[in-house]
Amino acid sequence: MNPRAEIGRERRRQIQVRQAFEAGLAKRGHNDTDLAGFYLACGDYIVWSMARLHDQDQRIHDLLVERLDPGRTDVREQLAGLNERQGKSRVFTAEFQQAVEALRDSGASGQAQFEVAAQAFVDLFTSLMAPRKNPFQEHTDVLFTDSDWIDIAGVSTESLAEEKELYELVETTAPAGIEPASYTAEHAVG
Repeated sequence: MNPRAEIGRERRRQIQVRQAFEAGLAKRGHNDTDLAGFYLACGDYIVWSMARLHDQDQRIHDLLVERLDPGRTDVREQLAGLNERQGKSRVFTAEFQQAVEALRDSGASGQAQFEVAAQAFVDLFTSLMAPRKNPFQEHTDVLFTDSDWIDIAGVSTESLAEEKELYELVETTAPAGIEPASYTAEHAVG
């Protein structure tokens, strides 16, 4: 297993699920569409994958802070920005998780309220966490070992099985016309 490739795969799948989720949200308002099961599957996947993303990015941050030349204040400022975005992301992911749990408790009758909270989450996520290539790659390529990447990825038989199960639930609950695997995960420039 290539840990860097696995991190990339997880993040691509997260983007696919989020895009499928957004496509589901675009169907809201159609009274004949019960999307609660799909929303729950997407919500569970997104919350799980965000926890992994936060953990991986925190490990990257901490190792870079530890190993980076102290004179690289420009990169240290970028790392501080990453840490700030991660803190905000943890907060809005926790709020989203509460909305997912409220939907789970209320079922389809809570769908409209969930959709409002979900759209707020998507809007925040898009503004704060747009996919982008690793801005620290020139440093991580030099300062990190294969062993570091294994620790950062945190991949285990259990994590692979859990991700597979969560993703398959998204696929099986997706309404007609929404296929998570059909979405692409493009990096923004920058």
